[in-house]
Amino acid sequence: MKKSYWLLFTTLILLNLFILILNINGEQVKVAWLKIEGYISPATTEYVKTFLTERWEDYELFLITLDTLGGEAEATLEIIKHIQNSEKPVFCFVYPEGANAMSAGTYILMACKIAGMAPYTQIGACQPVVGGTPVNDTKTINFLTEKIASLARMNNRNESVARLFVTKNLVLGPEEALKKKVIEVVARNPREFLDKINGWNVTIGDKIVKIETRDSLIIEVDKPLNVYFMEALSNPLISSILLAVGIMTLILGFASPGWGAEVAGGILILLGLIGQGFDVNLIGLLLIGIGAALLVYEVFTHTFGAVAVGGILSLGIGIVLIAGSPPREQLISQLWFNELLKTISIILILISFFFGFLIYKAIQAVRSKPYLREIPSEYGKAVDPISPGAEGYVKLDGELWRATSKKEVKPGQRIKVVGKVSDLLLIEPVEEE
Repeated sequence: MKKSYWLLFTTLILLNLFILILNINGEQVKVAWLKIEGYISPATTEYVKTFLTERWEDYELFLITLDTLGGEAEATLEIIKHIQNSEKPVFCFVYPEGANAMSAGTYILMACKIAGMAPYTQIGACQPVVGGTPVNDTKTINFLTEKIASLARMNNRNESVARLFVTKNLVLGPEEALKKKVIEVVARNPREFLDKINGWNVTIGDKIVKIETRDSLIIEVDKPLNVYFMEALSNPLISSILLAVGIMTLILGFASPGWGAEVAGGILILLGLIGQGFDVNLIGLLLIGIGAALLVYEVFTHTFGAVAVGGILSLGIGIVLIAGSPPREQLISQLWFNELLKTISIILILISFFFGFLIYKAIQAVRSKPYLREIPSEYGKAVDPISPGAEGYVKLDGELWRATSKKEVKPGQRIKVVGKVSDLLLIEPVEEE
């Protein structure tokens, strides 16, 4: 009897486990959680593209959380294009609490099928900025105004308010945005956001899709390695520092050649140009070309030093960067740009003082006359034939020294150091017994 109870009990446990496994693996909706944070650049585009166009079959829904003050116009428009062409529903949520989706972030928010905001967040201020100055050009303003209005119209949002984001730099919090119908949800976190939209219908292409998000599985998708690399180089602060350090390193290399500073300076300048608007593909090709040339030079010279290391680094970085996009106009907050200029100015002043000191010392060392402070060991051997009044090399304790003599010295002959003349050793031959 006891065996029957134990058998029944074990069967029930196994049945419950089997049902639980089916629920986890077979019924849960997989939601890919992408995070757009900081400056929007071609790296951000690559991040979004990777999942919306290449890995879209692995997930049923995509949730993009926004915390940005803006970024490059072309990168933003590319991201919007990927969202609109996505085979799966894409939702946007300004998160965490206190975050912002200003300028470029607002355009991306308007492009998503369902838009939400966390408490104390803000959206708006979409007037474009070029070179730190707000753009008032009618052609640009009209294009961007109609663009954000069309995005709002496509997703059944208030077009008039959307236009004010560009023309009046309107900024809204979550409650006002919900009231004015430019977003659909206010939630504290992604889980609450997904629970609130459960059962809603959205249009994907020519199909109406019912959203099933209750108890869905939220999967944070990390950025690929090349995206991290591109993200760092596309940051205007990083690119400005790279350019400054590259130029100063190049000058230092010319002032004191032989240490590879010229190679390092050239590579840093090319990397810095990425964040200044140059095509990543072009810079990548240049780096690959420079790397290949340096490695060929290494093969023929056998330096085994800075040339080889510089060639390998240049080639590797060029290969990583070979897939990129050229930045153009920027959709950023004026506040962000002002802070960027202050930070860059402070850093560049410090870097300038440091490299100025190094360059001064390098030039001083090159121009100074060599001076032999100590005489090495007394006896050694001649390496070169040294005629009276001529110069040649001698070996003392395994080291080569430049020397002169008043008498004829033959290669391999034992010599004795008797003094010095400026930076030369004064030697004389030792007669063999």
